[in-house]
Amino acid sequence: MPSLIRSAACLLVVSAVAVATGCGGGGGSSQAAVKRVRGPHFIFEAPTSWEESRVDTQVSLSPKPAAPELVSVSVFPLVNAYRPALFRAVTTELDRTAGQLATRLNGKVVDSKTVDVAGDKVRQYQISYSSGGQDYEQLITFFLRGKTEYQLLCRWTQSEQEPDACTRLVKTFTPT
Repeated sequence: MPSLIRSAACLLVVSAVAVATGCGGGGGSSQAAVKRVRGPHFIFEAPTSWEESRVDTQVSLSPKPAAPELVSVSVFPLVNAYRPALFRAVTTELDRTAGQLATRLNGKVVDSKTVDVAGDKVRQYQISYSSGGQDYEQLITFFLRGKTEYQLLCRWTQSEQEPDACTRLVKTFTPT
């Protein structure tokens, strides 16, 4: 699945740019008020106070500009339509793609699992890495449906707890 590798490379660039411009904590680990975020062919909930950024088919939110905490959804076309019957074969490719992404970040995959998102079985990976003297955790969830690949991403510093926004993203993500 060439689009997975291409899209992981795009995600790497987006993450690297965001990390390179990051300069401090975002304070986004506990938010009560949420807003519905609509992107190209998807909806999810995020903290109301988080700032939104859109580039092409990607929507990102963070507690403040250049904060290390981030949630995002990116949309990519697939060459061939995905069917749930392909899950086992696709899992092998996603495992390899997550490993390549971790290598590019000079990090490692510390957890991989199958989770349920919007009623579908999907793969999720936690990657630990360092950049600019800061240690990060990145949770990436690959959601495939038909001829569309959605990448749900959450990033935070290792010195902080996983932001509530990460759980909310995965629990409320809905393709449209």
